[in-house]
Amino acid sequence: MSEPRGPSDPRPNFPAADPPPAGAGAPSGSGAPGPSGGPGRPVGVPRSGGRGLVVLALGVAGLALLLALGSAIFAWRAIDQAQDAKDIALRSGPVVSASATSEPDGAAQTPTSSAPTEAGGTTPDDTPRSPGAAPELNERTVYRSRYQKEPLVLKASCSYSMYADLDEPRTRNDATGADIRFTRGCGNEPSTLRLEDGVEGTDAAAAGMTPQECADKIRTALIGEGQRIPVRKGTTICVTTDYAYAKAHGDPWRMTLIEVVGVGNDGSTTLQVTGWDIPDA
Repeated sequence: MSEPRGPSDPRPNFPAADPPPAGAGAPSGSGAPGPSGGPGRPVGVPRSGGRGLVVLALGVAGLALLLALGSAIFAWRAIDQAQDAKDIALRSGPVVSASATSEPDGAAQTPTSSAPTEAGGTTPDDTPRSPGAAPELNERTVYRSRYQKEPLVLKASCSYSMYADLDEPRTRNDATGADIRFTRGCGNEPSTLRLEDGVEGTDAAAAGMTPQECADKIRTALIGEGQRIPVRKGTTICVTTDYAYAKAHGDPWRMTLIEVVGVGNDGSTTLQVTGWDIPDA
């Protein structure tokens, strides 16, 4: 029965609901009703859908980790190869293109530098000379004056010879230590001068020449072996003495300038000789 309400109770007066019959309950094996009144999850059954999501998330994370690791290895290899390329380029040096080094058409070419030449147009040769060979004479050679304008008178019978040793200087009747030979001419034949063995000279000389000027003339206008030089006043020759003979006897090697200053009617010939010692260096 419903509870009677007083006159002041505003609630409506509805009849009370009948209680459920005895023994009535939830159906066997069913779960509790859900929020919407439908059947719920059976009691004791796990949530299998949530565990699958967790496994899927772990798989995606592992794949992402593998991809990141592969990207890191690839980047490391790229950096290593770039460093190797840089090292090779530095060892090889800069590469200059042909267009950068070529001269434009009509441009003046700059000559390559070379060793400066000495005054007179010759270049000293610093190549070591062979043992026993005379030193080369050039602008660096320092000559020392030995004697100045020494007179030598050579006189011989027709077709006979006299000799001159230019180391002292001295006239001789034999060829021992002689540098030049004088031969008296007969009849219309002129008297002559001839260089002895080991002596070199030139008849392209002039009075007052320096020893280096004589050396240059000997180098470019050498008197041939056995050649006879006619004796006339004014004839001038430059002569270097026998180097091997001088060294063997402890004498300096010498350069001489010989001028014919007189030819007598008796066939005598007067020479004027100037000599310089040549350093053995």
